[in-house]
Amino acid sequence: MPTPSTSGSAELPLIQAAIELFGRDGYASVSTRALSEHAKTNVSSIKYHFGSKDALYRAAIEHVINQLRPQIEGALNAFDQMREVAAGNRVTQARLIRTLVDRLMHFFLGNEDIPHYMPFVMREFFSPGPYFELFYEALPRRIHEMFTNVVAMAFDLNPEDESTIVQAHALLGQVMIFHIARPILFARTGWQAYDAERIALISDVAQTMVLRSLALEDADG
Repeated sequence: MPTPSTSGSAELPLIQAAIELFGRDGYASVSTRALSEHAKTNVSSIKYHFGSKDALYRAAIEHVINQLRPQIEGALNAFDQMREVAAGNRVTQARLIRTLVDRLMHFFLGNEDIPHYMPFVMREFFSPGPYFELFYEALPRRIHEMFTNVVAMAFDLNPEDESTIVQAHALLGQVMIFHIARPILFARTGWQAYDAERIALISDVAQTMVLRSLALEDADG
């Protein structure tokens, strides 16, 4: 069970309950009583700590953002710092993209908290709630823009063009599929979990596939 860096100990059980129940059943189907019972606290505690179920939902969104953003931002900032250095040099670009994909894969597949957050996050993707914009601006947009810049760098394209954005969306899918659709891979392979060896294998495969999609020479492959 994840532990937050910002939420007080009294609010944490309710936030954890919100992430789990909203992710599993959806916002409309979850009552304040169900939330309080799952958190093993009094039903009045939601009003006391958050004011309403809606405010608890927003607190859950913010908690997920606060837990995931630091490491994601680290990968994004590292890419931004090296992008100008790699401009025009296909080998350097390939190495930069390899490093980026490897960092993301190890974070998303090796972080034991991710499976706990995933149903909640996926509901926002498939059925956006009132705070989708808050979540989108903090995480998905930043990642998507980075992959758009990857495509633009590799093919010398305008990152603002719709075609570039669509190509980035397809490229991002090659990386996120191991995170989003892990039950399918586990069913095919018989795996029960991602360990260090499997993550290394997946990361290497994902790096190679991304570079091939970008028609980049894999100097280190």
